[in-house]
Amino acid sequence: MSSGMISEGILIIASIVVAGLITGIVVSKVGTFEGYYTANTEAQKDKMLSKFEIIHVSKINNTSVKAWIKNTGLTPIRELDSVDVYFGPITSVNYVGYSSGSNPQWSFNGTKDPSSVWNQGETIQIQLQDDSALQTSTSYLIQFTISNGESNDHIFSVS
Repeated sequence: MSSGMISEGILIIASIVVAGLITGIVVSKVGTFEGYYTANTEAQKDKMLSKFEIIHVSKINNTSVKAWIKNTGLTPIRELDSVDVYFGPITSVNYVGYSSGSNPQWSFNGTKDPSSVWNQGETIQIQLQDDSALQTSTSYLIQFTISNGESNDHIFSVS
């Protein structure tokens, strides 16, 4: 009889230990899931609040254009050093590096630089220098993409 009680006691203790281990695993996984969900929600919120629009593009000379871009979102845009610009004829758009030293390249005009903040309602100006002459009978595309993936593009022709 006492050996049966000892066996039952051992089984109860083992069950409690196993239940504790399973509870610990489940709780840690719930914490991991919560952290992922929170980060994903914050990223989506940031993307929803970050909006901008390319409002005008004009030719400077045979190889350069200026673009005016307005922050129409509800939040300032940071990390301007992570902006991607794509430019070219619609049939062959290519990535353009920031002030790379060789064409094609783009840069901020005025007081903006990659370490500054682009405030809500503010319009920035960029200058883009292509490596070939702009053609008058060709439609061009410029696309501006910020670090969270939000982008805007503009199709234009030069005259």
